[in-house]
Amino acid sequence: MSNQFGAKAVLRSVLLTTGSTYVTYAAGLVTSMLIARGLGPADYGRYAYLVWLSGLLVLVMNHGLTTSAIRFVSESLGRKSLVDAQDVHRRLQRWQGWSLLAVGAIFLAALPALRPAGWEGHLALFAAVALLASFAKAWYLFSISVAKGYGRFGIEASSISLLSLINLAGAGIMALLGAPLDGYMLLFLAISIAHPLMAAHQLRRAEIRKGSREIDDELLARVKPHLAWTMVSTLVAAFSNKAIETYLLNRLVGAEAVGFFTIAATLARGGVDLLSSGLMTVLMPVLANAYGAGGQQRIHRLGGDAVRYFHFLGLLLTGVGYFWARPVVELTYGSSYAPAIFALQMMVLVRGVTLSYAAFGALLTITDNQRLRAAEAVFAVVTSAGMALWLVPTHGLEGAIYAHMASTLAVFLFTFGCVWWVLRMPLPLGELMRMSAAALSAAALCFGALSLSEAPTLLHQLLAGLLYVVSYLLSTLIFRVWNQNDIVLLDQLGQRVPALRRLALLLVPWARPA
Repeated sequence: MSNQFGAKAVLRSVLLTTGSTYVTYAAGLVTSMLIARGLGPADYGRYAYLVWLSGLLVLVMNHGLTTSAIRFVSESLGRKSLVDAQDVHRRLQRWQGWSLLAVGAIFLAALPALRPAGWEGHLALFAAVALLASFAKAWYLFSISVAKGYGRFGIEASSISLLSLINLAGAGIMALLGAPLDGYMLLFLAISIAHPLMAAHQLRRAEIRKGSREIDDELLARVKPHLAWTMVSTLVAAFSNKAIETYLLNRLVGAEAVGFFTIAATLARGGVDLLSSGLMTVLMPVLANAYGAGGQQRIHRLGGDAVRYFHFLGLLLTGVGYFWARPVVELTYGSSYAPAIFALQMMVLVRGVTLSYAAFGALLTITDNQRLRAAEAVFAVVTSAGMALWLVPTHGLEGAIYAHMASTLAVFLFTFGCVWWVLRMPLPLGELMRMSAAALSAAALCFGALSLSEAPTLLHQLLAGLLYVVSYLLSTLIFRVWNQNDIVLLDQLGQRVPALRRLALLLVPWARPA
C-alpha cells in the first residue's frame, strides 16, 4: 500500500478533509445568512434557486466522471501503474469537455421552463450566471477527483476553504452596501470561476499530469461499462436529490418556499451530510486501493466497520440537529424564516438515520456493481417524483419535506438489501440495533426533560441537544455497542492523537469480544 493510503495518511486525510469541509461550510452558512437577511425571503428564494440549478447542472455535466476518475486512478496506483493512472486522466478529461458543451446546449434550449418564480428581469443574466458557474464548478470537481485518486486530498481542502472565505468577505461587503439580487449573482459567478483556476495551479505544483497516450484497451474495457452505469445512476440520482421537490416548489408554490426548503437543506447538509462526504472522500480511494490489492474479501472488514461508525455518527448528529433546529434557524436567519424549522428537523432525522447509506454505496461502486447503483438511482427518482407530484401540489412545503423523507428511506433500504444480498457481506446488524436502542433511550430522556416546561425556550432546546449527546454516549456503553477491535483501532490512532488512546482505556471495561 502506498504512503498516501497508509493508516497514518488516512487519518491525516480524514482530519484535513473533515476540518476543511466544516470550515467551508461555516463560511458558506454565514454567507447564506448575510444574503438571506439582506435580500428577504422572496429574493433569497430566487438566489437559492439559481444556486440549486447551477449545482444540478454540475451533477449532470460530471455524470459519474468524478467517481470513475477516483476509482480507476486510485486502483491503477494500487497496481503500481502510474502510466495507467495518467492515461485514465487523459481520456476522462476529454469526455468531461464534451459533456460540458452538450449539457450547456440542452440548458439553453430548456431555459423558458427554468425561469425563477417571480423573475421580472431579462433571462440573459440568469442564464449566463447559471451556465458559466456550472461550467467552472464541473471542471473543478473533475480536477480535484483526479487529485483524490492520487491521495492528494489537500488540493480540494485548501482551495475550497480559501475561496469560501473570500466569498464570505464579498457577501459581507455587499450586505453593507445593500446590494440587490444581481450583485450577489455576479459574486457567485466570480467565485465559481476562481475554483478551476486555483485547482489547475495546484495540480501543476503536485505534478499531477494527464498521460500522452491512449488508454490501454483492457483497462478501457473496464472503464467504459463502469462509467456508463455510474453515469446512469448519477444522472438519475441528480433528479432524486431534492431536485423535483425544489422545481415544483418554484413552479407551484413560490420563491419563498424554495428559500425555506433550501435553508433546511443547507443546515442539514452541514449537520449531517458534510461529515458523510468528508469521510467518503477518504473511504472511496482506500476501499478501491484495498480492492485492487486483495479483492472483495479485503474490503469486507473495512466495509463492516465503516457501516458501524457511520451509523453511530448519524444517530449522534440526528438528535443534536433535531433539538437544535429552532435555535439555529432563528439565531442565524431570523424569525421570518421560521417555516424552515420543521423542514430542518425532518431532514436531519431522515439523513442521520440513513447516514450509513454512503458506506453501502461505496461498497457497491468499488466492487463494480454499477448496474445495481443504476437500478437504485432509477428507484430513487421514481419514488421522489411520485411522492413530490402527489404531495407538493396539495401540501406545499410540507409535501416537499415528506416526499424527500420517503425517497431517502426507500433508497437506503434498497441499497442495504443489495449489499446484504449481492455482496454476501456480513453486516453488523446486532451492533446497529444496539446503537439505535441507545439513541432512542437518549431521545426519550430529552423529550421528557422538555415536557417539564410548558413553553420551552431556545436555551431549553440547546440544553436538550447537549443532554442528548451525553446520554447517547453513555447509553452506547450500557448497551455494549463497542468491541475489542474498536479498542485496538483507537489505540493505534492514539499514536497520532493521544486523547484517543485515553478514550480506548476508558472503553476497555465496556467492550465486547470481537
